[in-house]
Amino acid sequence: MKMRLVKAIDVKAGAPAVLEPGGLHIMLIGLKQPLKEGEKFPLTLTFEKAGSVSVEVAVESVGAGTPEVSHTGEHKH
Repeated sequence: MKMRLVKAIDVKAGAPAVLEPGGLHIMLIGLKQPLKEGEKFPLTLTFEKAGSVSVEVAVESVGAGTPEVSHTGEHKH
């Protein structure tokens, strides 16, 4: 599977924008330390009309379910 950078995700009023493994997701690149299961960290999402929204991301094990938040980047799995 090849991943590609998506600069924006359309979020329609009243409809969810689903981020999930194998679909649209956020990839965290250039982390200064590994993420540890059970930890949480802040992440800021920037919306064209709503501005910046801070969310808290919970680090779960691989395959634990759909993550709350993720990122897209370009690389191959």
